[in-house]
Amino acid sequence: MRIFQSGINTLHISNQILREHGKFGTFRDVPLDANVRYLTWRAYDDLCDFNKSEDVSKFQDACRVISKKGDDFRVGILYAHGTYLFGKWCYQDGLFPKSVQRWIDKYDGVYDLLLLQVCNPRHVKPVIKKSIAIVPTNAVGPLWKDDVKHHIVIPGRNIDMDFNLETLLSMQGEHLR
Repeated sequence: MRIFQSGINTLHISNQILREHGKFGTFRDVPLDANVRYLTWRAYDDLCDFNKSEDVSKFQDACRVISKKGDDFRVGILYAHGTYLFGKWCYQDGLFPKSVQRWIDKYDGVYDLLLLQVCNPRHVKPVIKKSIAIVPTNAVGPLWKDDVKHHIVIPGRNIDMDFNLETLLSMQGEHLR
């Protein structure tokens, strides 16, 4: 697992994903910081069709207001291949799969928004206590972009529902009252 910072985003990327991007040329002849920005953008773009950076900013601003964080808003992104081991949702990093729930437990409350880019075809809903979380409910990635569904969890508001950007933006208005 490698960790990279890109603005308010902290990208936790598995070594396997890093190797794949290097093998297929994404990381060749391009500075590392540009690749980190690209993978961060992909995490947001898989969530919705964000056409411009202003769209990502609107999404982040809505999450910032809902989480009641000011300029100290931080996003943790887990970017890895997903699998299941003994009925548990795991991500691939190294020889043995690692628990997605353990990653969440470690960073819940450290980041204000947890954005998971880990395939989840069994629709596991993890336990989240402090951070807003966006969780895929099936496969993620460019091949499944149109079919990808996400789930949003907002602790403290008892919100646990399918993700919809318009609904999230309307919730931002509710928090301003």
